[in-house]
Amino acid sequence: MFIPLIPAFVPWTAARFQTEEARDRFLSLVATQPTSEVEVKPMPEADRGAWVRWRPGQFLDLNDIAYAHGGRILVTATHRHSR
Repeated sequence: MFIPLIPAFVPWTAARFQTEEARDRFLSLVATQPTSEVEVKPMPEADRGAWVRWRPGQFLDLNDIAYAHGGRILVTATHRHSR
C-alpha cells in the first residue's frame, strides 16, 4: 500500500499585526483550518505578534488571512545563484 509523504513544515516564522485584537481574530480563524497544513500560536513576547508555520503550498492562503486581519508574515528572502 502506498502512503504519500506529507511535506515537512517550514520553520516557525513571525507574523505581526496592527492590534492585539486583530492578532487574536487571526489566531481564532486559523485555528479552524486543518491542523495538518498550518499551525499558529501567540507570541508571548509580543502582544501583536504570532508564530506561524505551514506546509509547502499553504503560504498564500495563510498570508491572505493574515493580510485580511491587518497582519504581515515576515519571511526572509533568499537569493539563489545559478551556474
